Amino acid sequence: MALVLIALFAVKLGIQTPGVQIPMLKVKPEAEFLVAGPPESLLVEPSAIWISNRVKNTLERVDPKANKLGEPVSGFAQPCAAPQLGFGNVWVLNCADGALARVDTKAGKVLRSIKTGVGSARAGLAVSPDSLWAFTDDKTTLARFDPTQDKIVGELRLPAGCNSIVFGEGSLWVTCPAENRVLQIDPNLNTVSKRIEVSAEPFAVSVGEGAVWVFCRKDGKVERIDPKTGKVAKTIELSVPNTDGDIAAGEGSVWVSLPGFPISRIDPKTDKVVQQFAGEGGGCIRTGQGAIWLGNVKQSTVWRLDPRRVAATLAE
Repeated sequence: MALVLIALFAVKLGIQTPGVQIPMLKVKPEAEFLVAGPPESLLVEPSAIWISNRVKNTLERVDPKANKLGEPVSGFAQPCAAPQLGFGNVWVLNCADGALARVDTKAGKVLRSIKTGVGSARAGLAVSPDSLWAFTDDKTTLARFDPTQDKIVGELRLPAGCNSIVFGEGSLWVTCPAENRVLQIDPNLNTVSKRIEVSAEPFAVSVGEGAVWVFCRKDGKVERIDPKTGKVAKTIELSVPNTDGDIAAGEGSVWVSLPGFPISRIDPKTDKVVQQFAGEGGGCIRTGQGAIWLGNVKQSTVWRLDPRRVAATLAE
């Protein structure tokens, strides 16, 4: 009886509006890349898609024009957080030695590693026009790093447990799940300008399609924040509570990847979930180069998806 009840509950997860839930098996990638380990984080930039690989201590890269995997870049020590592009280089935090690595994208090698310390933040690295920002300890110290001097030039102490950071719309946006808040930080003043209340346990954040989008794991919701007012404009129900996930805004939609639902697509014009693909896969999702890039963590693959084909996929 217990197993039957669990099965019934599982069936009810996700949006129940007819036509929204679609089998993941209907999604066909434009290309599939088998990588050496779980693709925990992705960076999409004009010349390559970079895939962080803790297992092999490498960055794997995909040539988006040729749709081929290139030679991996070695020289890392448990690369963690999401790689970032800035100032002509790719930047990678290393969890094993607490160093920030600067990567030459053309030569495909680590130029140098700078000791900064590394916090436990899930996505603890961001790039603003003149600086890099990283969580550098387990006390949630946000450090400002000057790439011209290769050193930390400022620090800001944030509430305990803040775990994701992104730059966009002129501000830094930081999720703080213990407080159920998103912090808006002014990079010019090195100060918190707003503390925005959101649904329980904000976990991942993305900026794009005219807004700041925050995935809140406990309630299974997405908050749309107006970057001009610093206020929540809309709360969007995913109906998949108590699970980790990832979010990316771009290519005309907002995309969320959750266990059991590798892709949920939100229309930013209506603020509604219009498609929710159910099945295996997913875990990490990014947009760019006219595509959706889905990291399938358990399968150790990365998919390139055409957003137009995904949007055209119907339930029946």
